[in-house]
Amino acid sequence: MKIAIVAGGTGGHIYPGIAIAEEIKRCHKNESLFFVGSVEGLEKVLVPRGGFPIKLIKARAMLRKLSYKAISAPFVSLIGFFQSIVLLRREQPDILVATGGYVSLPVCLAAKLLKVQIFILEQNVLPGFVTRLCARLADKVFLSFEESQKYLRGEVVGNPVRRSIIELKKQPHEKKVVLVIGGSQGARTINRAVLASLDKIPPGIKVIHAIGQRDYQENLARDNYLPIAYVDNIAELLSGVDLVISRSGATAIAEFLVAHLPMILIPFPYAADNHQLLNAQVVEKAGAAKIIANHDFTTEVFIKLLTDFNGEQYAKMGLACQRLAKPLAAERIVNEIYGQV
Repeated sequence: MKIAIVAGGTGGHIYPGIAIAEEIKRCHKNESLFFVGSVEGLEKVLVPRGGFPIKLIKARAMLRKLSYKAISAPFVSLIGFFQSIVLLRREQPDILVATGGYVSLPVCLAAKLLKVQIFILEQNVLPGFVTRLCARLADKVFLSFEESQKYLRGEVVGNPVRRSIIELKKQPHEKKVVLVIGGSQGARTINRAVLASLDKIPPGIKVIHAIGQRDYQENLARDNYLPIAYVDNIAELLSGVDLVISRSGATAIAEFLVAHLPMILIPFPYAADNHQLLNAQVVEKAGAAKIIANHDFTTEVFIKLLTDFNGEQYAKMGLACQRLAKPLAAERIVNEIYGQV
């Protein structure tokens, strides 16, 4: 059997695709698979780095603000649709797995036209616009959260997480380690609050800051503060962390849950339909996280989190993470796919 995985745009869509590909190769070593992505997305770097081949088409996000990219997006995606037809006819996959994001739409349309079986993943509580469209074409939809069933019919299996995170082992360390991470590009509000606090970090705390390439400066490093432009090996990083302060993208949350890491979540307020807030609220309700609004995350709030580090409270949050985590999501999805083919 030959499998195509369309995953692109952001790490939140790409890494679940890689997790599924890893699981397919783990259980079916000789299986043939390839990725489809956009020439404009991170997938052209992240997928080959994960050890998988990728074919690129033209696709562009449907932006909500008026700009050249917003106006051109439908025409670019139309080109991607015809490219997808040519690609799928040439490669002849038996099934297509789509992880959402703008690149999924032209590929799913082409797959439906060519009668390729389609499986859709939705990472967030609130399904995205593309997922809602593609779900109408799909043979099966997989959901990450029970709450998503209010918006989309599908089977709740969790969000696939890479095996390196599932199998990570906690590393001993003397200081309490706090990871601050704002996504692949960093988060400007979070970065400003953290950078303004460098002289006030308590001596018993070490802050690792995934600051993003835009704000990274090597000379910012200190004994208790380490800036990182981009996280290449998230599993290794999470193995030595006691608390994470992060945006609330669904894939990041899934990884923190599997690592049993207590979370301070700062939802990105401009995310489409405020979906990051909905993700965070589900995790907070389960006792695994605390939410701080973006406009409330100041230097003073950050320093208070470090100064009042509550090990007992965070240990309880870690147990809540363990109860909420779904480390076998990729395995369940692969089993379902092979059970239906």
